[in-house]
Amino acid sequence: RVHAPGTPEYETGAAVFAGPGTPEAVVRPSSAAEVADAVRAAVAAGTPIAVKSGGHGSDPVTGGVVIDLADLSTVEPAGDGSRLVHVGAGARWGDVASALAPHGLVVTSGDTLDVGVGGLALGGGIGWLARTHGLTIDIVREVELVTAAGDVLTVNADSHPDLFWALRGGGGNFGVVTRFTFEAAPVDGLVGGHVHFDQSDVRAVVRAWRDVFRDAPDELNSTLLVMPQLMPEMPAGPQMSVALVGTEDELRRLLEPLLSLPSVTDVSLGPVAYADLLEEGPPGKPPFQFVGGNGFVPDLSDAALDSFVRALDREVPTMLLLRALGGAFSRVPADATAIAQRDGQALLAVNGILPDDASDDQVAAARAGAAEAVAFTNGRYSNFTPEFGDDVAEIYPPATLERLRAVKRAVDPGDVFRASHHIAP
Repeated sequence: RVHAPGTPEYETGAAVFAGPGTPEAVVRPSSAAEVADAVRAAVAAGTPIAVKSGGHGSDPVTGGVVIDLADLSTVEPAGDGSRLVHVGAGARWGDVASALAPHGLVVTSGDTLDVGVGGLALGGGIGWLARTHGLTIDIVREVELVTAAGDVLTVNADSHPDLFWALRGGGGNFGVVTRFTFEAAPVDGLVGGHVHFDQSDVRAVVRAWRDVFRDAPDELNSTLLVMPQLMPEMPAGPQMSVALVGTEDELRRLLEPLLSLPSVTDVSLGPVAYADLLEEGPPGKPPFQFVGGNGFVPDLSDAALDSFVRALDREVPTMLLLRALGGAFSRVPADATAIAQRDGQALLAVNGILPDDASDDQVAAARAGAAEAVAFTNGRYSNFTPEFGDDVAEIYPPATLERLRAVKRAVDPGDVFRASHHIAP
């Protein structure tokens, strides 16, 4: 199915979260064999290829062909008594959560319902249960991949092991993934919710959050977000999201150092289904841009936390995000996947929030405001890095990047797949 400009299918396939694109055509395959046909035809014609799963992490495409994976969206438990689940790369994470709920299973994923499986899973997948089950890439057991030569490969730890390593964190640089096989986890007794704080003592909130997670069990997961006042319906100040595989009493006991702070304004905690943890994303790109940086924090020292809080005290409205890591995330060897920063105790993001038409001076000021905080990090998380291009040295350590380039040379020497974070052969 090839859709030309002017058709509804073209408009849907060409659009991504950041806005509409203008490819020459949109191809919407319904099988790995059809993906292979599209790849071979595009390569023969010398036409650039872009691949779309959910479209959240992509720039709008200009020219070339978009391979839209929306029809490859099935979610099928293996049915062999294992916890393996086959998921099409064009599925959305909300669909995965809903399909697995009757089976009492979860696949740890991102935070929102409509993000595509393919992009998030290839970039890492830091989600609600990262401390309990690791990253999404840590529970991938097999991948179906279409190469630049149009071959359909089954890739796992025994078949094409180097490629299997690269696909887990190396993004869409190596071909078109049409299906993932994940090892889902049973979830029984999940509790969670939100705690809001006023702005009277952000530093105390950040330190108490750090102290809780220094000794927290793997079953406890959290994100701490500090937002400026942007809109009336979005209150300013720290807000914590939490999830625990356990009981509400246990959750409240673990969070007591935070719940007892005088700046607490609202507590909403209780039993929750995993699918209900995933939130509705914004209907479109917000009318502003995030300018700053992110990275894995190996040591949540007092000096680091003070630097993070200072980043908020600037003329540019600034947001701070801390996602708890450690636990299962840190027990994966650094060389087991393409995400090597397994000593990270948290993922940090610090971003100035600017209008889309901000001047170069405003952008430079926002970057400078985040630089002190980002200096406490080691490596960047690609799925939180909106700057696309060839500069991936900040994402991958040198040894990891060279290994990724070697795999790229072997599987895509002609550099057909130039992903958002491009790894050149």
